[in-house]
Amino acid sequence: MRIAITGGTGFVGRHLARSLAVKGHEVVLIARGVDQRDRSALDLPHSCFFPADLGSVEELARAFSGCSGVAHCAGINRPLRGQ
Repeated sequence: MRIAITGGTGFVGRHLARSLAVKGHEVVLIARGVDQRDRSALDLPHSCFFPADLGSVEELARAFSGCSGVAHCAGINRPLRGQ
């Protein structure tokens, strides 16, 4: 199954992605950028990184294309640099 994960490179998203990839699912990691503290999600089997702004319907439609499900893990748990 192909599953999109918003916040896919963040703390919660990359743990979910790892769990899904190990079970053979294809994961689409959607994020503004890559969490520089832990880039391990980019090396998962069956995964691809899709840089996108969650405010763009067009970008999300492209990212979700072909996906059977979406896990919304994006969020700001503490504001950084004016977020």
